[in-house]
Amino acid sequence: MAENLLENQLPEKVKKPRLQFIDMARSIAILLMLEGHFTGAGLANRYRNEDYVLYNIWHNLHGLTSPLFFTVTGLIFVYLLMGQKSDESFFQNNRVKKGFKRVGDLLFWGYLIQLSVWSIIKSIYYNTPFQLEWFAAFHVLQSIAVGISLLLIIYGIHLFIKKGAIHWYYLAAALIVFIGYSQMKSYIQADELRIDRTNLKASYWPNGFPSFIQNMFYGKYSDFSFMRYSGYVLLGGMTGSIIRKYERLTKKNWFGISFILIAIFLNVFIQSILTQLDFFTESIGLCQQGVYELNSTSFIRFGQVIGLIGVLMLIDANFKVKAPLFLKLGQNTLPIYVVHVIILYGGLVGVGLKPNVIDLNLSPYAAVGVSVTAMISFTIMVKYIEPLEEFYNRVVDRIFFWRK
Repeated sequence: MAENLLENQLPEKVKKPRLQFIDMARSIAILLMLEGHFTGAGLANRYRNEDYVLYNIWHNLHGLTSPLFFTVTGLIFVYLLMGQKSDESFFQNNRVKKGFKRVGDLLFWGYLIQLSVWSIIKSIYYNTPFQLEWFAAFHVLQSIAVGISLLLIIYGIHLFIKKGAIHWYYLAAALIVFIGYSQMKSYIQADELRIDRTNLKASYWPNGFPSFIQNMFYGKYSDFSFMRYSGYVLLGGMTGSIIRKYERLTKKNWFGISFILIAIFLNVFIQSILTQLDFFTESIGLCQQGVYELNSTSFIRFGQVIGLIGVLMLIDANFKVKAPLFLKLGQNTLPIYVVHVIILYGGLVGVGLKPNVIDLNLSPYAAVGVSVTAMISFTIMVKYIEPLEEFYNRVVDRIFFWRK
C-alpha cells in the first residue's frame, strides 16, 4: 500500500534529491486527520463552545484537514505522473496503470470498510433483514478515487490535444467542478430550508436515482460528495504540475514566498471577487441569483493549503529535515486511514471505540490524551509496516489474481 512519493528519474549515479516539503505536507495531513477524528469523536458537546479560544483554533484546524488531504493527494499524484518521461501511449504508461490500480484499491477499501460484519451476523442470528443502507455511502476514499480518475482523464486529454501547459487544464476542470458545486450547494440550502418549513423529506439529487448514485452528489450519506472535494484534488494536480515544471526553483526562497502571497490573496480577496461575480451574472441576466460566492470557503481553504505548502517549501529550502519516521507517515496514508476507521468507527468489523468507549463524553484533556495516543500508536504501526504490507500484498494478489 505504501508508495514512495518521489522516484529517481535520473541515472543511478546521479541521485535526485527528494522534495521533502511534499512528504511533510502529506504527513501533516494524515496527523491532522487522526487528531481531528479522535478528538471529534470524544470531546463532549459542552466544551464545543465558540467562546473558548482553544476550541475555535481546533475547529478551524479540523476544517482544514480535508482540503489539505485532498489537495496534497492531487499534488503528489500529478507530480509523479508528470515525472514519467516516456513516449508510451496513455494506457501503456506505467504511472497511468498504477493510477487506475490505485483507484481500484481506494474504491475496494472505501466500500469494504463500510460493511459491518457484526450487524450481518446479528441479522442472520435473529433472522432480520440486512441493513446495508450505509454501505452505499460516498465517503473519503471513494471521493479521492473519483478525483484521481479525473486527474488521469484530463492527463489523457492533454496528451491527445498536445497544446498548452497541463496545469491550465487542471485549473479549468477545477473551476468547472466548483461551478457545479456552487449550483448544487444552492440546491441543498434551498432543500434544507424547505424541509425546515414544511417537515417534508429531503429531495435528494439526482432525483429518482438509486441512493448509491445520489450519495455521490447529494444523498443521505454524501458528506464527501465528489462535487464538493474533487475540486481540491484538481487544484492539487495543478499545483503538482507547476512544482514539477519549476522544480529547480523550489529551493529559492522567493518561490515559497510566492505561494504564501497567493494564499494571502485568496484569503483576503476571494470572497469579494466572487460576490462581485454574482452581481455581474445577475446584472446581465445570466441568472436570477448568483451562487458563486458559496465557493468562498473552498477557495479560502485552498489558499490556506497553498500557504502551508509555501511555508514547508521554505523550511525544506533552508533546513535539513531529518525525521524519516515522520516523513514515512505521509507515504502510508491509505493503511493508516483504513485501520483508523476500523478501530475508531468499527468499519468492516462493526464494533469500534465509537460509540462503545468514546462518544462525545470526554473532557478536553482526555480527548487530547486519546488523540495523542492514537497518533503515537499509528506512528509505531508505520515504523514496522513492511511485514504488514507484505501480508496485505499477498492477500490482495490472491483476491485480484488477474492483476498480476
